[in-house]
This record gives sequence, C-alpha cells and structure tokens, in this order.
Amino acid sequence: MTGKNFPSADALRARAENIAKSKPRQPESMNPEQMRDLLEEFQIHEIELELQNEELRRSHIKEEETRQHYFNLFHHAPVGYAVLDSAGIIKQANAALGKMIGKESAELHHKAFADFLRPEDSHVFRSRFKSLLNYPDGKSLEVQIASKGLSTIHASIHAVPHPRKASKEGNATKELLLSITDITVQKKAEAQLQEALDSSRQQSQEISGLLKGARAVLEQKDFAQTARLIFDVCRELTGAASGYVALLSDDGEENELLFLEAGGLPCTVDPKLPMPVRGLRAEAYHLNKVAYDNDFMESQWVKYMPPGHVVLNNVLFAPLVIKGVTVGIIGLANKDGDFNENDIKLAAGLGELTAIALENSRNLEKRQEAEKARERTIQELETALSEVKKLSGLLPICAHCKKIRDDQGYWKQLEAYITSHSEVWFSHSVCPTCAKIHYPDIDIYEEEP
Repeated sequence: MTGKNFPSADALRARAENIAKSKPRQPESMNPEQMRDLLEEFQIHEIELELQNEELRRSHIKEEETRQHYFNLFHHAPVGYAVLDSAGIIKQANAALGKMIGKESAELHHKAFADFLRPEDSHVFRSRFKSLLNYPDGKSLEVQIASKGLSTIHASIHAVPHPRKASKEGNATKELLLSITDITVQKKAEAQLQEALDSSRQQSQEISGLLKGARAVLEQKDFAQTARLIFDVCRELTGAASGYVALLSDDGEENELLFLEAGGLPCTVDPKLPMPVRGLRAEAYHLNKVAYDNDFMESQWVKYMPPGHVVLNNVLFAPLVIKGVTVGIIGLANKDGDFNENDIKLAAGLGELTAIALENSRNLEKRQEAEKARERTIQELETALSEVKKLSGLLPICAHCKKIRDDQGYWKQLEAYITSHSEVWFSHSVCPTCAKIHYPDIDIYEEEP
C-alpha cells in the first residue's frame, strides 16, 4: 500500500465537515439511542483514521527505505553514474564517478561532463552527445578521464534515457543516464597482450631473417649475392632505408664498395670515389663492434661526407670481423625513428654471418688455387712419367758402336738419346781399362801398390 491510495488531508477535512453537517448539532435534540449511534460512528471513524495514519506511516517508512535503497545503489555502485541534462551538464553523480575524477561527487554537479575528459575525447563526446541524447540505445563510447592527481583512467560509457516528470508548465526536458565503467585494467591487459604479440611477431621475423641469412651462407655460390641477401634482411629487420656493403682494401686504407642502396633518395656521389676508413666508420673498424649515431647530420662525423651525398638522418655501421680483424662493413642509414639496442644486436649478428660468408669465399678461392696448383703438378708428373716410360721398353742398340735407333729410324749416340728422353746429362771420362788400351803411354790412373 502506498500513500497515493489515501485521501489528502484537505479531502479528509471536507469529509468530516459534511458528516458533521448531516448530524444534529444539539445533543438535547437527540434521544439516547441517537446519541449512542453518533458516538459509535465517531469512535469507528476515529479508529479508521488511526488505521489510515498507521498505514500512512508504514507506507512512508517503506518509501523511505526504498528511496534509501536506490540511493545506496546509485551512490555506492561499483561503476560511475551521472545524470546529464540536455546540455550535457551533470545534475547528479555518484561516489564512484567522483573517485574516478578525483573529486567529491557533489563537486561535479552543474559541471559539463565533457570537461573531465582528455581534450581529444572531450571533442568526440561533445560531437556525439546529441545523438546519444536522442537515440542512446545500443551506443557506447570509450574515453579517457583526466583525473585530478591520478593516472589517466580508461572508461567505457553507456547511455540510457533518464525518466523525468514533466514540470508544472507541462514541459518535459530530456535527460541522460550515463554508466561509466573503469576499464583501465582491461586496456592495460590488452596493451600488454598486443605488446607481447608484436614482440612475438618481431622475434619470429628476426629468427626467420637470421635463418634466411644462415641458409644463404650454407648454400653460398657467390659472395656478392650472399652479401646482398644478408644486407636486405638486415635493412628490412632494422627498418633502414639505405646502406651498402664494403670491404677493406689490401692496404687497409679504404673501403672498396661492393654495392650501394640509396633507398630512392637523391645521391650524386660517384660510387667509384675512394671511401677512406675515417669518421664513424673508423670507430667500427678499430673497435670491432657496431657504431651508430641517431643525429648524424648534427654530429662531428658529418664533416667527412662528400658533396652530393644523400642526407643521413641516422647511421649504423656493423663490422665484418674475421679472426679479430674488421675486414669490411655493413652500413645502414635513414631508419624511420632511432636505431635501438635490438637493431645493434641484429646488425652485429648479420655482420657475423656476412663475415663467415666472406671467409668461406676466400677459403674457397684459396682451395681453388690449391686445386689448380695440384692439377698442374699432377700434369707435370704425368708428363715426366710418360717420358720415363719411353726408356723402359726394348731399345734397339748397335752391338758395336752402341748407337740407339729412335722411333723415326735414326741412329743416335746413346748419350744423346737418353738426354733427349730424360733429364739425365752426361759427363765423359775414361775408365782404367780403356785408359790402358787407348792411352798406354799416359799414366792416367796410378798403379795400386
């Protein structure tokens, strides 16, 4: 039972007056029975009034309890609530919203809700407020609340029409009830998840790039092609727009350019010009580690740039180190953003792969030269062996003069034949027996005692 089921105080007063008028006013004109009836009726009416008053009190208590219940629901809800008028001004706000903003809820009254949002979100809210006011169903917004003295809060806003009685003039203005949910933890979790996904994706790309470079080294046929493939991988992973690969000259004074990638930027420098080992490049050569500068055009190294050189916003040099000596370099430049520690690690790793490819290429060249030298030696030995075999067969020799007949049928002295078919040279002398026969008067050999 509610209060609206009972007559008002004015109505009860009018009813009482009518009852009084319908009854005789002078007790002396009534007989005892009429007096008893009148008294009984007054007693009944008194009881009825008491019952009605009791019900009114109960109804009032119930209404107060209900009002307090909904007051508590509104003000102590775990989400923020705000009632806005048709101009977007806060008419009511609960404690949760005040806590988000860093103010008491009472301080929010008569303030524009959009004023408590970050500027970019405030603009969006104001531009969409009329649509929310007129057609709120199914619409929501994500905003950032610029809380006083607190970190920025991410919030999700849902709107529903707020019922409002018409004014005495009969006009009913529209109001909007906003529920504001703090989703900061959710947004942080989403950001962390996205960061983890991005990191995982980046690591996957890096591993794929390193494997691609390693595979190129294993399958290497030409160093220049392998170096170009590794350079392209390095440029893609670091985000550099331009760069080159150069090898140290034999005298150790210059870089000999293997190839250059200008990245679509204008460069009028003759690539055949010498590239002395100096400036920031020298740092990488001398220290055998990556050197970089993210503000190159304002650095001390810019003085070494030749006229017409492409603008270098940032640069990175990764050395090619073989047995503790830098023998070449990978140059990268013009990344959109700064080179970072991860870029340094990637460039260093890919520089090592390029150095391995270079060492393999040089070892292959040495092995090929050794193979050629071995083949020449084998050929010479085979030729010598074939010459020796000519003397191992049956030789026609004169029984008297000891001349030998060659393959063309000519008779040659034994000495001449052997000399022409081998590397033997003869030195003539006379043995003791022949000396006695042919030179009996000359004592060539002393007699033995």
